[in-house]
Amino acid sequence: MTMPPHVSATPMKSLLYWRKSKINGAKTVPVIVSMDSAGIFRMVDAAGVSVLSLPVQQASFRFTSMGTMVVTAQGRAYDVLGVGASMSPDPSPEQKAEIKAAVADFKDRTALNRAGSAGAAMSGAGGLGGVAGLAGSALMMFSYYEGLETIKAWQAVLPETGASVQTSTMKAGLYMMLGLVAAITIGIIVAINVL
Repeated sequence: MTMPPHVSATPMKSLLYWRKSKINGAKTVPVIVSMDSAGIFRMVDAAGVSVLSLPVQQASFRFTSMGTMVVTAQGRAYDVLGVGASMSPDPSPEQKAEIKAAVADFKDRTALNRAGSAGAAMSGAGGLGGVAGLAGSALMMFSYYEGLETIKAWQAVLPETGASVQTSTMKAGLYMMLGLVAAITIGIIVAINVL
């Protein structure tokens, strides 16, 4: 067995979300993704179970235009997102504590995403529902961009390790979110005018 060359990597640790199913949002689960200074890449689930732990050069990374980091290792692909779905389970208290210890300004983006989803769902109603829809859309957008910035940070650091990395500008997500916000805003204006 050939050992990969020694790597000096920028240590990173993030609370991200592993999309285990492309159709069931409840299976988009919180994971701690980390890389130490020796270039060991890890992904650990909410129960503390190691999903991946290997030298970073033994994985390949592809970043999609929607802001997904696709990690391929040991013959399997793992879709990693910056924010969970509205149905995603909450990060465990242990995950939150670990990230708070590592990152001073940690925010639970899943909680923001849930608040945004609830507000956006109310956007078809008049009065407060329209206001809630606009506020919810803003929260969803904020949550998405916070998560996207974390994914972009991984995209910036991984090429330095010598791992196989395919980068992306990640602009499709921006256009999709702007379209969603525009559609919700139009819906609110129509609902207010109908009343």
